[in-house]
Amino acid sequence: MHNDETRVMNPPPGGRSQAPRAALVVVHSQDPSQQGLRFPCGEEDVTIGREQGNTILVASESASRHHARIFVSGGAHVLVDLESTNGTLLNGKPVTEQTLRNGDVLRVGTTVLRYALEEGG
Repeated sequence: MHNDETRVMNPPPGGRSQAPRAALVVVHSQDPSQQGLRFPCGEEDVTIGREQGNTILVASESASRHHARIFVSGGAHVLVDLESTNGTLLNGKPVTEQTLRNGDVLRVGTTVLRYALEEGG
């Protein structure tokens, strides 16, 4: 084969990068029963808001009904604010869209969550 020939490469199985194994851990909530709860983050979208039907139900009037979403892109979890009224904070700063890293702290209304990679993830 000459160097100028095109090589055909097969994509990895599944066609996309696998999401890391992670969880959102409730650090603070107005609802004491949510303290310490872990919500897994995998391939499926995670929705956050005060309306029933969200993956993470936030007990805060300052949270929008559909406040934020976490989805997989490029083998990483990405946080996106869903044009919420009061915004989403990531590590204390307003964010519209940002790739999450281990230890990041999210604030939705008065609820505080920490993004944590699982062992081996």
